[in-house]
Amino acid sequence: MSDIQSSGQKALRAQAGMGLYVCPQDPEGLNSLYYTIEVNDAQGVAFLRRLLTVDVKNIHRGEVRQSFILNALGLITDFVWVAHLPDADEHFRVVFQSLDTLAWMHQVAKAFDEDFKTIKTANALLFADQTNTPHGLLADGKVQVMKTGQGEVLVMRVGNMSLLQGEEKVFENFTHPGIEMLDELSALSLCYAQGRPLTFAWQAQDMMPADMDGSRFIDFSDPARMFIGRALTEARMKATEPKKVVALTSHQDDAFDWFDDPREVTLMTGDGEAVTQTGFVGLLGDKLICSAFVPQSTDASSLLWVNGSENQAYRVERID
Repeated sequence: MSDIQSSGQKALRAQAGMGLYVCPQDPEGLNSLYYTIEVNDAQGVAFLRRLLTVDVKNIHRGEVRQSFILNALGLITDFVWVAHLPDADEHFRVVFQSLDTLAWMHQVAKAFDEDFKTIKTANALLFADQTNTPHGLLADGKVQVMKTGQGEVLVMRVGNMSLLQGEEKVFENFTHPGIEMLDELSALSLCYAQGRPLTFAWQAQDMMPADMDGSRFIDFSDPARMFIGRALTEARMKATEPKKVVALTSHQDDAFDWFDDPREVTLMTGDGEAVTQTGFVGLLGDKLICSAFVPQSTDASSLLWVNGSENQAYRVERID
């Protein structure tokens, strides 16, 4: 069995049970998947209210949300986890994916005289439903602490996915009965199957919140809060039809061949009209899958899948 085939089978088994992806961690801090900062004062809260598209004032103690970080043009530069730690009203942890974001944070923080703290952690993604975990119920949208044989682990759960953080070696040589250990492709595929392609934010490229189901990661409730990129984002979202995220599987027989020559997938109507394109392509078992953003009015199950410039189109099925 090839590495690609093995990844597909891992993703399929984890979808039916549990899967854990231990994120790469560079000791030099240059090539890790996740980076972490914390604030714990009024200036830090003001800084986050300017930086993030969600409003930390509306995240209660012990809660976690996901958010965009935008540039001044409203382009997504990062997709982050925001946890209000349970010990204090102003104690927040932000987990992000790009070192460029860290440089951007330092620039924004200067305006608030904020000196945030950088935290070194080991990170992992756990794919499991709320009841099917080694430690019982993990509440959606909540921050919890697990005690393990390797030390305490902070768990931040959103939907069927949890971000786990702990000391440097907490996930080293980790195994647990019933938990499938995932590689990057199988973890990506599970993100796509769950309709959460931005979990690996480096794939967002030059996208804007209006290009996707961005409204669930933005809080416009306080008109006085001018987060970076707000004006352009609000205008674009009002001017365009809202998008929804769909997860689809293709009926093509040569799923593994796609990875020898990866191409962007076009989803089109039966009349040949292109609806959207996506590079969020993965493998679930021996089926090629994708996650894509389409207009709310689109019947995704009636779309056709086309690889690159091929003349062949394939039927799709929704992954629910």
